[in-house]
Amino acid sequence: MDRCESTLALVDFEQVEQDGYSSGYESTPSDSESSTSTQKPQSNRLIPISHNRDPVKIKEKMSYRNTQALTEQLKVISSIPELCDVTFEVGSEKVKVHGVKAILGTRSRVLYNLILKKQKEAEFQRKADKKDKKNKASVQSGKVIIVVKKYEPEDFRKIIQFIHSGSVDINSSCVAGLLCGASQFGLDDLERACWDFVNHSVKSGTISKIIPSAKRYSHLKTGQRLLKKIFSETQQSVDL
Repeated sequence: MDRCESTLALVDFEQVEQDGYSSGYESTPSDSESSTSTQKPQSNRLIPISHNRDPVKIKEKMSYRNTQALTEQLKVISSIPELCDVTFEVGSEKVKVHGVKAILGTRSRVLYNLILKKQKEAEFQRKADKKDKKNKASVQSGKVIIVVKKYEPEDFRKIIQFIHSGSVDINSSCVAGLLCGASQFGLDDLERACWDFVNHSVKSGTISKIIPSAKRYSHLKTGQRLLKKIFSETQQSVDL
């Protein structure tokens, strides 16, 4: 599978960070190193020192961050409906893709506004028809339901996965959907990664593999832009 060599920075492990001090500890002279016998014996002990040899308080800390484990755990969230409070019904078959409102709203301003709009609509419906038990139960459960018609279910699932975990695999069959989603939902880092993959495909001579994916999203402006680039690059290669 082609992988994108993107500049997207997803850190797996971070080295230990320490304050900008020296070790800050120094042992005092031992008994055998005393200059005169009149000095009282001093036990070896560690005391904090500064550059001017005055005692100071030293802060020490060790920071550890394992983002790889966090990423894998966040990927699992969207596969457990009981942990999610947003459900997307994607495509003509209304395939359910789940997400967490707090994560979606903080990662994408567009999704934040969309979720807020749907919540207000649900509240209005509840007040307008209190006798409808089905609608009442839906609102009380706290679930937000959003219909998505313009994306393929698997492509949209990958978009939601990236929003949750910051990680996604890009290939020729899904790059167009990811690119359109990144553009629509304001995911600038994912959009750059998708264009990196497209440019890599141009250099490797595999750009034609993206055509079927791009055609599925020709109804969106970003999909049209991608198709235009593909045809431009393929035409240039034919002319050469």
